[in-house]
Amino acid sequence: MKKENCTESCKGIIIENKVRSRNNSNLLTVEYEVSGKKYQLKEQQIMKSYKKIKLGFIPIGYKAKSLIEINTGISTTPGNKVTVKYNKEKPQEAYLKDNNIFYMKIIIIYI
Repeated sequence: MKKENCTESCKGIIIENKVRSRNNSNLLTVEYEVSGKKYQLKEQQIMKSYKKIKLGFIPIGYKAKSLIEINTGISTTPGNKVTVKYNKEKPQEAYLKDNNIFYMKIIIIYI
């Protein structure tokens, strides 16, 4: 699948957030509808560190959030809506827009 062919977007509903293992990211299952037909998309949830955990001044780990939650503020619990990008010629070719590292919001602070 070529992501550049996925030019259309719609809202999908998270129907499952499956925990795979401690070392792997969760697997999201999202259901979306195009022209009255329902499709399901399964995609690995991308996690990103957002806060360091320190013991005094020594960093010992970090807390992570899903990229979807960082980009949209929406948690990845079943029932929540997310944006799906799909190919209008082949609607079964799709991906989660806010789970894509290339669409991550960039904030520039000038000092």
